[in-house]
Amino acid sequence: MKRVGKIALTILAATFCVDDARATGYFGPSVYLDEGGKNVDASPEFYWELEVKRLSREFHPAEKLVRSKDETQAEADRRTIQSRHTAEADLKDFADALQAGEIKPGDPTKATQQHEAARAVVAQMNNVATATLPDEFSSEFADYHRGALAFRRGQEHWGEARQAWEELLKRPEQDRHYRTVWATFMLGKLGVKLGDPAAVQWFQRTRELAQAGFADSLGMAADSYGWEGRSEWKQEDAAKAAALFLTQLALGDESAVVSLKALVPDREPVESMLNYGAEPEERTKWDSQQKQQQEQKEISKLKEAAQDPLLQRLVTVHILATATSAYFYYGESNNSAGKRAARWLAIIKEANLGQVEDAEYLGWAAYTDGDYKSAAHWLELSKGDMPAALWLRAKLQRRAGKLADAAKSMAKAWQNVRDTAAYTGWVAAPSSVEDENGTYPERGSWTLEQSASGDLGGLRLARGDFVQALDILLKGKLWEDAAYVAERVLTANELKAYVDHQSSTNAPSREKDEVAKLRYLLGRRLVREDHYAEAGPYMRPPYDRVLAKYVKALKDGADNKLSKVERARTLFNAAWLARYDGMELMGTEGAPDGFAESGDFEMPNLARQRRSGVYQQVRYEKNGEQKTTNVPLVLKPSKQELQRLARNKINPDARFHYRLIAGALAIKAAALLPNDSEELADVVNRAGLWVKDRDDKTGNRYFQIIEQRCRKTQIGRAVIEKHWFVDQNGTWSQAQQEAYAALHKELNLNTSPPD
Repeated sequence: MKRVGKIALTILAATFCVDDARATGYFGPSVYLDEGGKNVDASPEFYWELEVKRLSREFHPAEKLVRSKDETQAEADRRTIQSRHTAEADLKDFADALQAGEIKPGDPTKATQQHEAARAVVAQMNNVATATLPDEFSSEFADYHRGALAFRRGQEHWGEARQAWEELLKRPEQDRHYRTVWATFMLGKLGVKLGDPAAVQWFQRTRELAQAGFADSLGMAADSYGWEGRSEWKQEDAAKAAALFLTQLALGDESAVVSLKALVPDREPVESMLNYGAEPEERTKWDSQQKQQQEQKEISKLKEAAQDPLLQRLVTVHILATATSAYFYYGESNNSAGKRAARWLAIIKEANLGQVEDAEYLGWAAYTDGDYKSAAHWLELSKGDMPAALWLRAKLQRRAGKLADAAKSMAKAWQNVRDTAAYTGWVAAPSSVEDENGTYPERGSWTLEQSASGDLGGLRLARGDFVQALDILLKGKLWEDAAYVAERVLTANELKAYVDHQSSTNAPSREKDEVAKLRYLLGRRLVREDHYAEAGPYMRPPYDRVLAKYVKALKDGADNKLSKVERARTLFNAAWLARYDGMELMGTEGAPDGFAESGDFEMPNLARQRRSGVYQQVRYEKNGEQKTTNVPLVLKPSKQELQRLARNKINPDARFHYRLIAGALAIKAAALLPNDSEELADVVNRAGLWVKDRDDKTGNRYFQIIEQRCRKTQIGRAVIEKHWFVDQNGTWSQAQQEAYAALHKELNLNTSPPD
């Protein structure tokens, strides 16, 4: 799946659309249900590596992959490690041969030293070196070393390499137990480099000999599948190469993921990779006639691929892995991805195939192209019970307004899709998962699990199954979407019951982390709803202690037994905590405060979108003109959801809303102080500084208080002269600042208040 950043570069060249949040500099996506829930209507992002692993489970080779424990993916390191691994195997095999009496030198110690010296020369050899091998005891090992040295010296010496290895294979079977497989494999590898079709037979013979009992300490029988596939690819037999590469992958060799891409005729060539046809640099020099010829060649090769069940499936999943995106808008017919999918479907239709494997994936290609009738046709030709088929059925049912049926279908799909091993049949957890352009997960792209969870969670939300929606979104690693349901849709009691139940279960560590975040979200929500006693146990330490200070200050501020000045001072203390620890005490996870992003970004406001029934799409035309359009929601809210949104409002509904709460508390303190006192001016000026960037009207009202009540004070005169609030500390602000720093030091928190 193409990355958002890469897609954006293409779209910006013509027209780029963003929603209201991203227009203000938010780079996502991080909210699956954003932009009216259009992801729920769009095709999910398929990933090349996952799909070819899924196809590879149909292959069951008998061989076993042999890999060094410390082998890495870095090219230079891998070659060094492989060389060391080969040397270790060579030395061990020689030692085993000596111990078993398979070779009988007169002086075993000297023979071993000669063997080690020869291996060292081979390991250090390159095509410009002129070193020669030391004398060795005549054996299969010495024959192999002669061939290996000649091979590494370069093409002009490859004839010598072939001769040495062929001589090795002429030895009696009992004299070549350890190097028969090695020599046979290398003769095949030599054939690949020379473009000799006979390489295929050498690789097949490698596997036969290993199965017959000849030693294969490096797992060359397993490696032979990939090399044989490369030989078939060079001979343009893509069908045979496909089966071989998938067998290689089934063995656990993930390098086949890249090799398989070379079998897709219309894949865009990539520099330094196996490519179908001309290299990228050559293509840049083509004229229009050459480009047209290439297109015709691609069509011809695609027609051949359509006739082979395996190639047909590879082309289909590659199209899905590169063409699927919520960032291509319906109705756009000029993007190459859409054209590619449409062309492939036309070729498949023209082929008039009697039976199609994985027909549901062709259905997804049609769905991606906006041809829902064809999508339904291919779905009916599929087995219907596989995850991709169930998912496609859910999409089509949702489009037909059958939400209950869609939810049932999607729930079945979700059970397998969310588990990569279940979906692909790949038992070992991959170190990385690749799409056409890189690895995931990364910011700006959805994994299959996230897409499936977003779709099912969205359907649960639309149907009013709110607790189930939260559960699915949370388990599907869609935290921001789960937070929306938790903060704005569920009642506080529903959320509390869910959190308490999840906290008592024996869940995996990752899910426990999510539940811990949800507990803290609940604590802050309870603070916003003034349920302070209930909130305490859910707050993340040490903010439970900060909350206790805040609540005491509020209580003392309302205590009529205290003097007005004492009450004002404690209310100002509460205001200070609300301003500088407000995010941690009462900040919303999503909009408007964005605790999930530490307040650094303005997050998409799902509640606003769903209440209004539209989301804003900002479009930048070629001339730079900005156009804002209200686009109807794809995933529409139920009546119950709207009612809950009305009850669960954030008050005030403004970014960093706690700053306005802090300002209001400060003004409440100001009401208890006498006119023209320096303390009054300090408190009101401080309140103004807190709210001036959040709400102009409120700021103006606070300014008027200073004009009316603080004209004779030092801070008041400075404010009136500037016609706005001034960055000055009065005695009360200074005292609060010092107390705040002392509290944070005591609690091992940052002692500097946030901006």
